[in-house]
Amino acid sequence: MSIKFKNLLFIGPHPDDVEMGCGGTMLKYHQSTKMTYVILSPCLDEPRNKNILKEAKKAVGCLGLSTENMIIKNLSRRTFHEQRKEIRDILISAGDKYKPDMVFCPSFNDIHQDHSVAAEETLRIFRNVGVLAYENPRSSINFKPNLYVELSEEILENKIKAFMCYKSQAGKYFVKPEVIRSFARMRGTQFGVNYAEAFEVLRMKA
Repeated sequence: MSIKFKNLLFIGPHPDDVEMGCGGTMLKYHQSTKMTYVILSPCLDEPRNKNILKEAKKAVGCLGLSTENMIIKNLSRRTFHEQRKEIRDILISAGDKYKPDMVFCPSFNDIHQDHSVAAEETLRIFRNVGVLAYENPRSSINFKPNLYVELSEEILENKIKAFMCYKSQAGKYFVKPEVIRSFARMRGTQFGVNYAEAFEVLRMKA
């Protein structure tokens, strides 16, 4: 994939979703495109997440973005299906302000309820913009990629470094460096390269 877009918008239901699904792509193209990152829910209802927003800002810095390009909202997690209007309002506002020509969101085939709702509302709002869906290793069970972004060893290492900023999530088995590397290796193998991130094309404008 050769990015020729000027403004990219990344939609993350929760902190770390975008880093896991798109961190390498962000690193690869952050110098040639303008990027905006929206987190819909900070997940602060869980005690161990008390520092997660600080971790998110540190991770964004590792990905080459300024925290000025980060928008953090305060929706309640696990109840996105009850907050569709609020999500649409957030997405409409981001679209009007940043005018993206490509938007990244979770997959429709993600079994996490917040992820699938975010995908539905993103595709609904951005009807005249390209939309790519990223994967989450734990919950994108039926993910069917048809677009790949090749990652170098250096980019993959920096993606892992960015994700490791989330100290609060360190105990989860699916956020370990070897898992991130294994997924990148698997997706790269499907495309005939060493490492890659994979996406589902929900809408593409040429």
